[in-house]
Amino acid sequence: MSLFVKFLEGMKGMNYTDLFKEITTDENDSCQKSKTELENRWKKLLRFIKNNVSTHIFRTWFIPLRPIKYENDEILVEVPSQFYCEWIDQHYYSLIRAGLERFFSADTKLNYQVVVDTTNPEESKIKPPSSNEQNQEGLRTKIIQNLDYNPNLAKHFTFDNFVVGDSNQFAYSSCLAVAKNPFDTKYNPLIIYGNTGLGKTHLIQAIGNHILINYPTIRVLYSTSENFANNFIDSLKNNSMNEFVQFYRNVDVLLIDDIQFFQNKGKIQEHFFHTFNTLHQAGKQIVLTSDKQPKDLKDLDEQLISRFQWGLLVDIQPPELETRIAITKMKSEKEGLELPQDVVEFIAQNVTSNVREIEGVIVSLIAQVAFGNKKPSIDLVREILRMKHIKTAKIITIDKIKSAVAHFFNLNPSDLESKSRKKEIVVPRQLAMYIAKELTNSTLEAIGRHFGNRDHTTVLHSINIAERNILIDERMKSAYEFITRKLI
Repeated sequence: MSLFVKFLEGMKGMNYTDLFKEITTDENDSCQKSKTELENRWKKLLRFIKNNVSTHIFRTWFIPLRPIKYENDEILVEVPSQFYCEWIDQHYYSLIRAGLERFFSADTKLNYQVVVDTTNPEESKIKPPSSNEQNQEGLRTKIIQNLDYNPNLAKHFTFDNFVVGDSNQFAYSSCLAVAKNPFDTKYNPLIIYGNTGLGKTHLIQAIGNHILINYPTIRVLYSTSENFANNFIDSLKNNSMNEFVQFYRNVDVLLIDDIQFFQNKGKIQEHFFHTFNTLHQAGKQIVLTSDKQPKDLKDLDEQLISRFQWGLLVDIQPPELETRIAITKMKSEKEGLELPQDVVEFIAQNVTSNVREIEGVIVSLIAQVAFGNKKPSIDLVREILRMKHIKTAKIITIDKIKSAVAHFFNLNPSDLESKSRKKEIVVPRQLAMYIAKELTNSTLEAIGRHFGNRDHTTVLHSINIAERNILIDERMKSAYEFITRKLI
């Protein structure tokens, strides 16, 4: 018996109505399950968007969106008008893209269908972008896809290898907050200012690198102000101003380094002003750096200065000693150079102006060790500093302080170590301990060991008394100032 005959035999007596009903029920269950899954994922997507935009924007632009169908990595969404969908795509593309990747898939595309135009149903469907209008990340506006986009970031600038201290803690925390949530533009613009070589470029690029790692679909662009100006001039020469405008205004995060370069450049300021306005109004994050506060920049348009004041200004100060020590250690270890602790401290004590100088000293030290067959030492560092015209500070030790104080009060240094409770010895001893605390990095225990093995409680008590005496006694104040001048 053939297979076909067997099939016919098996079909005898079957209730076809029940069969088709069963098939239809399965299909309906499958569709219902698919629709429920779409609704659940869409709700998660909306919650994600709601956490990253204002309540007004969420209600206006995202509540009206209604998902209809999810098939083959494509979601069909109803929108009230064509303008509506174009606005969303232009202003919130990156946010939606990030949500789609998180709650659907990296390949998911969003197609829109206008529901109000019943007179022309063929035009109500908005076609998805053609393949040549998509970049690797999915949907993008046509003009941006035709440009050579590069974020221009140096990958070695990260938050992990930025040494944090009191001098830069606030700037670091502010930059990290922006990087962690680029959709929340409450610090917009964020402006980092301070002298050269203190880490402004490191922080602004760390923002960009952090965003690209955690939000790969966000369009980040880093540029120096000089590069912005050069691009502007080139666009004038090549009659490509439209491409220049679109390149800088179709980003999600704009990072501009050294805005002081815009001083005295009126036409360039004008174009940056319009770029700033366009991005700010669209809710895009702007981060700038400068060597001084915007209000102190000369020949900068008042409108620009006013807009710079809208956001958060954070400054970076020269690093304090502890931070310089940490920076010296980190930079030398990164280069594979093992430095003795006394050499690390000597560099940190003498290279005080900025981080870049510390890096320069370490590079020179590496060269001397590698090519000069020398060992890292204080003498070698001192020679490097001399060649770089960096004046070395005097090395102040507790023994030098004891000698200076003893000489001033006509005593022997050993008198300050004695157990004597005579006032003419106790007062100088207390002053010497106070100066040791002020001018060295020694702990209370270390200071105590230099003054007859006194414990830290006794040392702290002596320091407090000396500090009070300096404030209320002019003679003690004069003695303190004279001795410290001699030591420094």
